[in-house]
Amino acid sequence: MDAIQSPNELNKLQVELERQNQLYAMLSHINRAIVRTKDSQDIYIAACRIAVEYGGFALAWIGLINPDNGGLVPVASAGMATVTQLKQLHKAETSQQANVSALNAEVFFIDQDTPSDLCHPSWPSIPEQWELNSGSSFPIRMEGKIIGVFNVATKAAGFFCEAEINLLTEVVDDISFALEVIRNEEKRVTAETKTKYLVNYDPQTGMPSRTLFEERLSEACKDAGTTLVSVLVVKLRSFHDIAQLLGPDAGLEIVRAMADRLESIAATLSVARITESKFALILRNFDGLEIAEEFAWQIHRVLAEPIVFNEQEYFLDPFIGISCFPVDGEPRDVLKHAMQAAAIKDTSSICRFFFADMNEGSRRQLNLDTSLRRALERNEFILHYQPQLDLSTGQIIGTEALLRWQSRDYGLVSPQDFIPLLEENGLICAVGEWVLQEACRCNRQWQDQGLPPVRMAVNLSARQFLKSDIQAQVKRVLEETGLDPRWLELELTESIVLQNADNVIRSMEELKQNGVSMALDDFGTGYSSLSYLQRLPVARIKIDRSFVTNITSNPCDAAIVRALVGMAHSLNLTVIAEGVETEGQLGFLRGVGCEEIQGYFFSRPLPAADFALLLREGRGIQPGQVDKPERVLLLMDDEPNILSALNRSLRRKGFRIVSTTSAREGFDLMATHQPGVVLCDQRMPEMTGTEFLRRIKEIYPYTMRMVLSGYADLNSVIEAVNQGAVYKFLTKPSLPL
Repeated sequence: MDAIQSPNELNKLQVELERQNQLYAMLSHINRAIVRTKDSQDIYIAACRIAVEYGGFALAWIGLINPDNGGLVPVASAGMATVTQLKQLHKAETSQQANVSALNAEVFFIDQDTPSDLCHPSWPSIPEQWELNSGSSFPIRMEGKIIGVFNVATKAAGFFCEAEINLLTEVVDDISFALEVIRNEEKRVTAETKTKYLVNYDPQTGMPSRTLFEERLSEACKDAGTTLVSVLVVKLRSFHDIAQLLGPDAGLEIVRAMADRLESIAATLSVARITESKFALILRNFDGLEIAEEFAWQIHRVLAEPIVFNEQEYFLDPFIGISCFPVDGEPRDVLKHAMQAAAIKDTSSICRFFFADMNEGSRRQLNLDTSLRRALERNEFILHYQPQLDLSTGQIIGTEALLRWQSRDYGLVSPQDFIPLLEENGLICAVGEWVLQEACRCNRQWQDQGLPPVRMAVNLSARQFLKSDIQAQVKRVLEETGLDPRWLELELTESIVLQNADNVIRSMEELKQNGVSMALDDFGTGYSSLSYLQRLPVARIKIDRSFVTNITSNPCDAAIVRALVGMAHSLNLTVIAEGVETEGQLGFLRGVGCEEIQGYFFSRPLPAADFALLLREGRGIQPGQVDKPERVLLLMDDEPNILSALNRSLRRKGFRIVSTTSAREGFDLMATHQPGVVLCDQRMPEMTGTEFLRRIKEIYPYTMRMVLSGYADLNSVIEAVNQGAVYKFLTKPSLPL
């Protein structure tokens, strides 16, 4: 008889099942909304609406914790009250502080039968006429922290049982997960946007960079039709002398002033800063060369006006090189030709057109091309090998095969001279296959000699890789040389991938399945987005040398490298930096998490026998770690007696001191040791102490920065303190030693 349920019990069970069905429907619809929604506010609104519409609640609302006062701010609601009404009720409370400690204890609130007054801290006092009798609050979390509360209420008393609570908890957990996904995506987009800006725009002037300028030039040439497109390159011939005389701060002011002048007369044109002292403009859709020359004179008249700095006039001596498409070549050549024209030392005019005989080596280029066509059959090509090192061990773990041409007629020819010719005359595929064969043969030979196995990196050109038989070619070479595929890595540039992404990725996948690893060369000079990078089956990315050269002193380059390393690590890719030449560059790269390096700091590219000797001797670099910054102090002063006094005093206090008398060396010491404190003299010969510390702030924002200053320097120092570049200044000669 105990198994027979009374009608009341059956009715109660039926009501409970209906409630659970409603909550399951609510859970299902909220999850559908989450899948379709990419905005957190839209999720809040949808969750409240669905809770009322499908969950059967009389009121649902979400409040987020105000980080300033800890109070809850209603952001979405559905049912009996609007967000505005809830905000007014909260505002009327004597205390707007939510009981955050209760939320942090992860205790959700349940009121089963308190009519008209749900007394949880997240709820305001509810008007009696709403007749709400059961309510519940669930914490919303993001990255482990509670950021808000999901609140639901119903007119039915005793609504919440264990099943309902579990389902509602699952709903809120799904909302929390969706919010984290959205937050991570927003962070990714922000990082990509910043990186793209730094690549495409000059951070000092805000003008387009050379990269973006070349893209716009290509578009202009495509749209030219039968008209001409001209590139005008403006070279400020006196800029470097004036900047050296007045210092980097003045140089930056001059550049910005020239940029403003250019944009004022060429507002409708594409204008860019392409080097430190050169600007470029695109003149579209004109019919005669005289129009380009006339515009060059307009530019010159404006830029030739003196610039006044500290009540002194300075003349920048602008000179303009002009090149036209299609008269002077393909789009990729037009900018280069205009730069060549601007480089001519001509004092008889303000501008010069490019012409075919301008290159003194044009005839030599023709002869080079003739010799190059015979080089392969004459066995004139050789490979040099540049070591690649693992920073964690300091040991050689790979090498890059680099092509050299030992010509009978011209001796050792620079790759910059003959590689473009190989591309133009179509020999690049045949020579590329020879490089692949020789590199694999040599690597297997080293292994047969008992040397430690290393990864062999081989560059593939666009033409070579886009050939339909590249997979078969690689497989054949590996079989013929006997090299295990794991010791071969193929390097591709971003431009190759973007030419035919789907086919290239398909080929890369097949090569990877056969055991060959892939690397992305010159990373950062192209698109460099996470969404594109995650599609590529690459094992590592190589940061281009153009970002490494000034990495210790240029905040822009430092920021780009940090962003690129972070982007690669987010996809579990190894990072190798090329062009590493100084200990400072090495220290900076080690500090930001770069795993591998390649460059003249350790070794130039070597003939095969010399590289084998490095392996045999086990040569490498110290695997040392970056110093703990809190006890390392950098001193910079051009007066040896003050530097010596500071060294004696501060070493007694337990600091490890690194010191220098020049800003250039100071940047390298910062990168190598990454000290926690920098103490710098204001009057340094290369740049002021405040300018040095401004750059340090951008590259190493958490470093404590102090400046030594005489009373005559106080205005500039105080300004730097107000701008946050300097934490504290110490006056001379009364130093607390």
